[in-house]
Amino acid sequence: MHSLARHAALALATLVLTAAPPALFAGDDAPQLPKWKKGVQEGVVTIDGQEEAFVALVPKGYSPRKEWPVVLLLHGNGGKASRFLNSVKPALAKKRPPLLIALERCDNNQDAIGYCGKYLEELRAQFSIDSANVFALGFSGGGFRLWDDVVCKAEELPKYRGVILFGSARQSFDPPAKPETAPTVILVGDPEDSNFTETGPAAEKALTDAGFEFFVLEHRGGHSVPRKELEAVFTWIGNVVAGKKTKLATRRLNDDGKKKKR
Repeated sequence: MHSLARHAALALATLVLTAAPPALFAGDDAPQLPKWKKGVQEGVVTIDGQEEAFVALVPKGYSPRKEWPVVLLLHGNGGKASRFLNSVKPALAKKRPPLLIALERCDNNQDAIGYCGKYLEELRAQFSIDSANVFALGFSGGGFRLWDDVVCKAEELPKYRGVILFGSARQSFDPPAKPETAPTVILVGDPEDSNFTETGPAAEKALTDAGFEFFVLEHRGGHSVPRKELEAVFTWIGNVVAGKKTKLATRRLNDDGKKKKR
């Protein structure tokens, strides 16, 4: 009788395992990510119960089965995700570019406090994001939001490998002491642009005091995102992702407009 009972129990267990859905087995419990076509694609995420839009530039070779480096783009006050994405994409390297995702709600005029981090968490359910290679690039109001919501938030800092601010720098707060894992910060601006000159020195001092690695790239393009500096930033991102030695260094402008390395 005991032998019959054991055989019956084994048969029942085998039946249960055979009928179990694949998701119950180790290695198959990861959520299924959407497949995205190459090129510019529009999408939405839900944040605090409300749909928020984004526009992505999906590179050739991207697959939901392989983690991919990502650059989040935050436009300036009054900007649009699609326009900012279009202004940035010509500076991308053609060989294995990162996934670009431009956020619609992200600037200082949109009640967007903390939205970069909120977008990032929701986007993980839509794209295969390489957590070790997350970058954020903001212009003007979007850059100021990055300063307050990423650079100055100890809980957000470890999520990013690099934070790049064009035409913006320190906003309301100072960063915490540099944690063990922290992004490199890149400040890009025109010395004659008040958005940069009035906040850049304060940002440099705060970053130095907190122990962060940072670079400053100066240019003569006014309140803008110049192609040359943008290309330098994307080259740096590509080198970081590839594990290569980076050549990016602080570049100051002399009075005659020539660049020099510090």
